[in-house]
Amino acid sequence: MNSGVETGNRMNKKLMIAAFIVITLAGAALFISIDRKTRPKAVIAFVIDDWGYNMKYIDLVSQIDRPLTISILPNLRYSNYIARMVKENNSLDDIILHLPLESKSGRAAERNTILSSMDKGQILSILRDDIDSLPGIVGVSNHQGSKATEDKRVMRIVFGELKNRGLFFLDSLTTPNSVCSEVARAVDLRYTVRDVFLDITDKTDLEDLEGYIRQQIDRLSKVALTEGMAIGVGHNIKITLIVIKDSIPRLEREGIKIVPLKELVK
Repeated sequence: MNSGVETGNRMNKKLMIAAFIVITLAGAALFISIDRKTRPKAVIAFVIDDWGYNMKYIDLVSQIDRPLTISILPNLRYSNYIARMVKENNSLDDIILHLPLESKSGRAAERNTILSSMDKGQILSILRDDIDSLPGIVGVSNHQGSKATEDKRVMRIVFGELKNRGLFFLDSLTTPNSVCSEVARAVDLRYTVRDVFLDITDKTDLEDLEGYIRQQIDRLSKVALTEGMAIGVGHNIKITLIVIKDSIPRLEREGIKIVPLKELVK
């Protein structure tokens, strides 16, 4: 009698174990199926440059409701205001310093632009003041800089300070001869590079500019789907922000996720 009961108990235990395994495997298969379905095909980060001159269009940033990286010029009338507004209104968004560096043309240079002719002390003094002027930044990008970003000495000084501060660098790639990638590797700095400028064009009327921006976002999505990721840089122009907002549903239907820039920094 007892032997029969024990045999029955063993059979019940085996059945329970088998059922547990089946349920577990089914759950794992369901998890894998869901994960594959929701995993993005590619990711895109949008960076919006040149904030600080005025308060225009900051309301459009919160309307986009996806992570943006707001690149702010230092020591302008509205630089700190924009930084505060971004952090108060949308926890999705990050701010970075848009560091003025010397261009080959020398035109439209910001006050305290870092020049290739400056010594190390001058460069560090400007850089440190600019970083300290915008609390909460997670990284730095170059404003102009086609001359400075070709200069290894200058960029080594800049990158050494960024490394000490725990900041990354986004190369806006304003020259094809940028040495930033090489120098970043040498100093072991977290670094990434712009893939597509969204709104740099010689066209002036808004209709043409809008069409151009849409074409550039299409180009950006192709880069992302080919490479797995892409970084688009635009400016605080109303039509740029509107087109980004309007394009996001289509990008997401294509399987592209909008992520913060900091997630794409190596």
